[in-house]
Amino acid sequence: TIQDQETGFFALGSGPARALSRVEELYKELHYVDHYPQAFLVLEGDKAPPPAVMIKLAEACGVNSSGLNVLFATTWSLAGTVQIASRVLEVAIHKAHALHFALENILDGTGTCPLAPPFPDFVKAMGRTNDA
Repeated sequence: TIQDQETGFFALGSGPARALSRVEELYKELHYVDHYPQAFLVLEGDKAPPPAVMIKLAEACGVNSSGLNVLFATTWSLAGTVQIASRVLEVAIHKAHALHFALENILDGTGTCPLAPPFPDFVKAMGRTNDA
């Protein structure tokens, strides 16, 4: 989750930039550290991130602003529904971790799910994508 009090910006983030920023407890728990001069992040929200947020994201990832690559999509757009559906395997592994399944026993994975059609109402779009 990317939330900036100064600008009021809010979005959900996915992608390898999360591992660079290590703001989630999960990375500390797994003792996972990643370093790379480029950061890639997909943001799902109702508006594009303002420049101040982009600067903070780059700093959190330890990269120059020119090394930050962000794709943005609204939840109710086709691109938004595709990127939400694309996280199906991530959600499954997160669930396995929450149930204390030993993640080192997962050797490979694949996932499929229906692609929810775009819907103009944010709350209904979120429900449709999450229920898919």
